[in-house]
Amino acid sequence: MATTDAGKVVADTTYYDALGVAPTATELEIKKAYRKLAIVTHPDKNPGDETAHERFQAIGEAYQVLSNEDLRKRYDKFGKEDAVPGGGFEDPAEFFSMIFGGSAFVDLIGEISLMKDLTTTMDITMQEMEEDELAASAEEKLHIHDEHVKAEGSSSTGATPHAAAAAAAESSSATPSSHEEIPSSGTSTPRRPLGQQAIMDKSEEEARMEAAGLSQEEKELRKKGKKKGGLTPEQQERLAAYEMERKKARDERVDTLVAKLIDKISVWTETDKGADVTRAFEEKIRLEVENLKMESFGLEILHAIGQTYNQKATSFLKSQKFLGISGFFSRLKDKGTLAKETWTTISTAIDAQMTMEEMARLEERGGEEWTDEKKAEYEKKVTGKILAAAWRGSKFEIQSVLRDVCDKVLHDKRVKLDKRIERAHALIIAGNIYAKAERDPEEEGDYMAFEQLMAEAMTKKDKDEKKKKKKESKHEVSAEEPKA
Repeated sequence: MATTDAGKVVADTTYYDALGVAPTATELEIKKAYRKLAIVTHPDKNPGDETAHERFQAIGEAYQVLSNEDLRKRYDKFGKEDAVPGGGFEDPAEFFSMIFGGSAFVDLIGEISLMKDLTTTMDITMQEMEEDELAASAEEKLHIHDEHVKAEGSSSTGATPHAAAAAAAESSSATPSSHEEIPSSGTSTPRRPLGQQAIMDKSEEEARMEAAGLSQEEKELRKKGKKKGGLTPEQQERLAAYEMERKKARDERVDTLVAKLIDKISVWTETDKGADVTRAFEEKIRLEVENLKMESFGLEILHAIGQTYNQKATSFLKSQKFLGISGFFSRLKDKGTLAKETWTTISTAIDAQMTMEEMARLEERGGEEWTDEKKAEYEKKVTGKILAAAWRGSKFEIQSVLRDVCDKVLHDKRVKLDKRIERAHALIIAGNIYAKAERDPEEEGDYMAFEQLMAEAMTKKDKDEKKKKKKESKHEVSAEEPKA
């Protein structure tokens, strides 16, 4: 047992010591301490230091316990042995990768579904890649077989493979039935009823697959109509079913967030909205920001929320004035912002892909220039750009969902217009605080390692683009100079 200066008795202080905080530390102090140590001890920041991973693992384990109220109580009372999470400790790398707000922002934005949607879609379409290989194999075997049969047929009778197969099938069939049409003297092949033709074509195709040596899986793909580069009907159905499931989950997410947002701003909208009440409402939002800004990507998410609240509320208020003309232009601006965000999201993803491809080419080429340091530099760059693409996609999702939330809060015709105008003013009050959220000067360096990796990758991209434009500009000037 250990007794702190404040008189608090705890069974063990190892986890507190790992984070460099007192056993009386608040939740926010523990969070700040973890952020500072995470950036310092992260293995990516300490290449060549064999102890970095162990130290990083230690602070990750300490934070998992001390950031959980129940686990912390058990740790204080009984020590480490009785304070192990139910599912065991997460791998620190996985735990550290729970970026974009974690569970702290659920009441404001819901659960981000980007990674889940991508993973599920990939699981369904990855089957396509495997089947593509089989389909390509089947096509190749059939092509070789047909070419062989064609060559043999041409050298003997001049018949095509299908004609030869039809003739063989015809010769083995029974005497024409009464409903078959007897061929005229000028006809070389008798006409058959459609039913019999379908059966014969099917048997011909099966015989063709057998002769080409197709495996059972390749035959099944042929029967399902699987072509290289396409989805099977089963995959299309699975994707359609998941899309319906995803839409339903999104609608439920929006409805839940609408109820929570109305409840949050009711502290102001359901009162006299006097100066004291307004100050209390603002203080409540600021306290919320103090906690959230220390989350992974916390500032970025808060700014995205604030921007959306302000845009939607301002657009709504303007639509009530001057015959809605201001609101019309505000909505156009909103659409322009959405288009810009869409393009930025796509271009960031393309940039990440190009960097990965560049690294793959350099790695494949190898040579003396491809040193461990060069590889580490590219891995860091690729990680940063992947994070940037993931953040852009997540931000796009967050703002898309919140636009729908705000629309439901502000355009619900069952609610009187005066009340909806009050809601818009409340959104602007909260939106301004979220949009202006910042860390204190002493917290300026407390970025999560992943946030910093993304910032560095994007900064380098901006510098590279400036250099490229400068070089192009010089080239254009030199090209315009008159020849001597």
